[in-house]
Amino acid sequence: MNILNEIIKNKKQELKKNKSNKERFKKIFSKKNANIIWEIKLKSPTKYEIIADENKLETIYNFYWKNKNIKAISILIDKIFFNWDIKRWQIIKQRYNKPIFLKEFVIEEKQIDWASYYWYDALLLLKRVLKTDLLTNLIKYSLCKNIFPIVEVDNEKDLKEIIELSQKLELWIAINSRNLWNMQIDINSHFTLYNKYKDQLANKIIFAFSWINNLDDIKKYKNKYNWVLIWTYFMKNIE
Repeated sequence: MNILNEIIKNKKQELKKNKSNKERFKKIFSKKNANIIWEIKLKSPTKYEIIADENKLETIYNFYWKNKNIKAISILIDKIFFNWDIKRWQIIKQRYNKPIFLKEFVIEEKQIDWASYYWYDALLLLKRVLKTDLLTNLIKYSLCKNIFPIVEVDNEKDLKEIIELSQKLELWIAINSRNLWNMQIDINSHFTLYNKYKDQLANKIIFAFSWINNLDDIKKYKNKYNWVLIWTYFMKNIE
């Protein structure tokens, strides 16, 4: 075998190893079992405090690896407000073969290019900050890049619009109990919004975001939500 064939053979193995988990991600996420996504962020912009310093990263990674209840991981990318760089995910990707969800404030296609380059499996699109035309284009572009778009809403008006959009485009829906303008929490909104649109959401992959701090509470989400995102509970339990 000549050197060029060896390079191509190695490249195929490299790409296979690092490929997006999109289809596996979809299969895992399709059941309404309230599976856990652990969100890692080292800083809270609402509390203006450092949650964990970089010296704790190894402990965080080990905790994630050992906890079998955590089926996927969310990394909130923003250096200034959340103290996390987009490249840091590689440490996790190299060690753990689990789906990785990029929680980024996406407003341009080039951010989706970054997500594709760094092999993320799904990414967040915030309805609150994206007009419908731009949101639609970003959803389409994300799908072209083999990354699942998760559209986050925090109010009924946006949820209704996204449900209608989901009839035309493949997307997942995240309901946030935090009002993203004033940062107030209404944990009941996870259920009031779901119950009002339960027929339309029955066959959708949906996520619950914010303020799920007790693992016992997850039972309430089963048969309704496919996934719940948790960060405070786990971060407090890391020594």
